Amino acid sequence: MKLLLIYFDNKADKMLVEKTDAAGKKIIVPSSEYNFVYRDEIVARVIDVNTPEDAKKYMDPGHTYYNAISYIKFKIGTGIYFDEQNKSYKASMYGFVVLDKAGTLRIISPLQINKEKTKAYYWIFPTKDKQIPSYSHIEEILKFNKIITILDRSEIDRKISSINTSVNALTRIKVAQSKSPVTGRREYYMPLTNVDKKAGKVMSDGHIDFKEVDSIIQITKGQELLQRFPEIIPIDGYTIFGEKLLAQVEATGGFQKGDNIIPSPADENIFVSGIDGCLSVIKNKISIEPMAIINGNVDYDSGNIDFNGSVHIMGSVLPGFSVKAKADIIVDGSVDDATLIAEGDIIVKMGISGKGSTVVKANGNIGCKFILNAKVEALQSITVDDSIINSNVSSNDKISVVSQHGKIMGGETLARHEIAVNTAGSSKETTTILTVGKNIEVEKEIQQIRQEMAHIKQMVEDIMQKIRSNYGNNLFEDPKKFISILPDIKKKQCIQLLADLSNLNKDLKALAVQGMKAEEKLVFDMEPQIIAKEKIFPGTQIFIKKRTRKIEHEITNAKFFEDPEEKVIKFTSAV
Repeated sequence: MKLLLIYFDNKADKMLVEKTDAAGKKIIVPSSEYNFVYRDEIVARVIDVNTPEDAKKYMDPGHTYYNAISYIKFKIGTGIYFDEQNKSYKASMYGFVVLDKAGTLRIISPLQINKEKTKAYYWIFPTKDKQIPSYSHIEEILKFNKIITILDRSEIDRKISSINTSVNALTRIKVAQSKSPVTGRREYYMPLTNVDKKAGKVMSDGHIDFKEVDSIIQITKGQELLQRFPEIIPIDGYTIFGEKLLAQVEATGGFQKGDNIIPSPADENIFVSGIDGCLSVIKNKISIEPMAIINGNVDYDSGNIDFNGSVHIMGSVLPGFSVKAKADIIVDGSVDDATLIAEGDIIVKMGISGKGSTVVKANGNIGCKFILNAKVEALQSITVDDSIINSNVSSNDKISVVSQHGKIMGGETLARHEIAVNTAGSSKETTTILTVGKNIEVEKEIQQIRQEMAHIKQMVEDIMQKIRSNYGNNLFEDPKKFISILPDIKKKQCIQLLADLSNLNKDLKALAVQGMKAEEKLVFDMEPQIIAKEKIFPGTQIFIKKRTRKIEHEITNAKFFEDPEEKVIKFTSAV
C-alpha cells in the first residue's frame, strides 16, 4: 500500500489567523504550529506499507507529528522540490507549508509588504527542530522579490538573535523600509468664533422671527478669530522597490484671512481682530469690516449709501434711493422701489416691494418677510417668510417660502438647487414659473464670453471686408509675395490689418477656451428639486435643468425632480 507520510497539518490553508486571547485582546497566531519549515526540511515522504498503522515506523528522525494520507502525486509549487533518491518532498526555503485545494504543495513566504509598499516585514516562528532563518536567508528572499531598501544587517541580526527559539512564539521583524511621501497642504485658517449667519429664527409654526437676527456678528478689537495652519511643502517618496511615490496635496478647506485681522502678540498662529466691527465672510475669506449705522430711513436726509463695509438701517429704504455695501445690509423696515446691492448678506425685516423698479442683489443670502413686484437675486440662499408675488427672484442655491401661509404666485422664481414652498400658483391659474438646475453666476459668465466673442467676430468681419475691398482675395493665396510688391504705404496698411486679424483670432481662441472651462463649472452640489408642501395649482410651469412640465391639475404634497433615464420631470411625496 502506497501512502504519503506528511509532517504538517494539511487542513491549514493560511499562515496566520486572528484569535482572541484570555484577556479578550485580538492577536495574530500561526494557523498551525507544525507547518513552519526550514530549507531542505522533509515535509512529506512516499512510503510503501502493509497497513496505515505501519506508517509511523517510517517517520524521519526528529519528527513527532505526522499524518498518513492516501497516495496522490502532489503538484509542486513555490518553495518545494522532490528528492528522487529518498522519495521525499522537501522545502527549498523557510516558510509555511500548505497543501491547497488544487493538490499543490507549496510554501507561503513569511514576507509581508504594507499597502503603500514602503515597509517589509518578516514573520518568524521556530520550526519543529527550533530553526529560524538567518540574515542571509532573509536577504536572499528580499533580493529575489527585487526589494532594494533593505535595513542594515546589524539591525536585522540583532532582532533575529533576540528570538528565543525554545518558545513557540510568533515574531514579526521589519526588514526593509523606504521613504514615505510627505503630504502637502496650503496654508489655511480655521475660525475660533461662530461664523454661521442666520436669516432669522424659524419658529415652531414655520414663520421666521426677524427679531432674532444673528446675521451681523459683532467683533471687538483684540478678539481671537482665526487659528493658522501653516503650509506643508509636499515631498515625493519611493517604495521599497525603488519606485517613485508622488506626494499628494491635501484638500484642506478652511478659510483665508482677509482685512483687519492681525497676529496675536502671544501666538504667531492665532489671529485677532484689529478693529471693532462686524464679521464678513465672502466665499471663504474672513474679514472684519466696520459697520455703518443709519439711524432712520434712507431718504433725502441720508442720501444714497455706498459703504466699504456693513450697513445697518434702522428705518426703511424709500423709493428712488440705493444702498450699496461691501459686506452686509440689514434693514429694520422695508424696501420700496429702491436698490440694494451687497457683497455679503441682505436682511429686510419687513418686505421688499415696488412698482417694477425694485432691485435687490446679494453675493450672500437674502432674507425678508415678503417680495412683491421686485427683482431679487442672491448667490446663496433666499429665505422668505410670507410670499413671493409677481416677482423675478433667483438664487444660486436655495429659495425657501415654507411658513404656514408661504406661497409663490406669478412671476419667475429660479434656484440652482431647490425651491421649497407651501403653495405655488393660484386657483385662478396665474402663470407662475418655477425653475431649478441653473447656475446664475456661471451662466452670466458664459453669456459675457459669448457677447465678447460676437463682438470680436464682427471686428474680424470688418477687417476682412477692408482686406477684400483694398486688396482682393488674392492676398491670402501667397501673403508674403503679395505684400512684397505693394507700395510702401499700402504695404504698411496691409501688414497692420493682417496683424490685427491675427490678434483678434488669438482672442477668439482664448475666449473659446474660457467658455469651455466655464461650461465645466455647471455642476450641482445636490440634485435640483422643487417642493410644494401643500399644493401646486394649474398654470404653474416647472423647469428642471433642460426639462419642462406644465401643471395641468392641482397636486398636493409633491417633490418634483428630473428622472435622468427617462429624461422627464417626475414627482413624489414631499414628506
